[in-house]
Amino acid sequence: MSKPDITMFFPAYNEEENIQKLLTSAVKVLRQSANNYEILVIVYAGSTDKTITVVKKFKKKNRRIKLLIQPKDKKGIGYAKIMGFKNARYSYIFYADSDNQFDLKEFKKFLPYIGKYDIIAGYRIKRHDPKARIIISKIYNIMMRTLFGTKECDLDCAFRLVNKKVINSISLKCRTGVATTEILAKARKKGFKIKEVGINHYPRKLGQPVFESKFLNLPRPKVVINILKDILLLYGDLNKK
Repeated sequence: MSKPDITMFFPAYNEEENIQKLLTSAVKVLRQSANNYEILVIVYAGSTDKTITVVKKFKKKNRRIKLLIQPKDKKGIGYAKIMGFKNARYSYIFYADSDNQFDLKEFKKFLPYIGKYDIIAGYRIKRHDPKARIIISKIYNIMMRTLFGTKECDLDCAFRLVNKKVINSISLKCRTGVATTEILAKARKKGFKIKEVGINHYPRKLGQPVFESKFLNLPRPKVVINILKDILLLYGDLNKK
């Protein structure tokens, strides 16, 4: 079987401590797994550390690494994903978080299914996050499966490969983390084939999550409000007559 052409993209917001390891790993994996490849790093313009500087240094060493700046007025992980998909050059598009809670070598688990499925969705075999975050995620998954008929077991897992034909067939609108569910729900409605693959998950060692308060690792109130808005948006979008 010939190697596929792959775009990998990574949204990043204040990930200066993680981005070097992430890009080093991504390049190594893609050199082994892909025919042609590119790596897009979408950095939010509101980042206050040196993430952009680190990516620029990598760009000088590898022309396949590209830096995209997410405008301040287009805030949200969902919009970062829209930018990633929109700017992807190749047919198979993979994305993951930039916090190194996944081992990119496990991307190789996806290779046998490329071409056979339209979406290959990773799910965390055992999640290593604060207890409050895990509980909230379980509630969120139950709610989203109930509302949108998604069958996948880990809807908010950002370790996923999507065929570009899926992206060309749906309209992505969610700006928050609801975007991960939006892709699955709209793809399922269109009849695309989805495969789940178990992957390992690791504790965050460096950097701080930007969507949680320091109090009990609960999501910030504004984050919750924006997620609820996106859930309503997605519900209305999927139920249009």
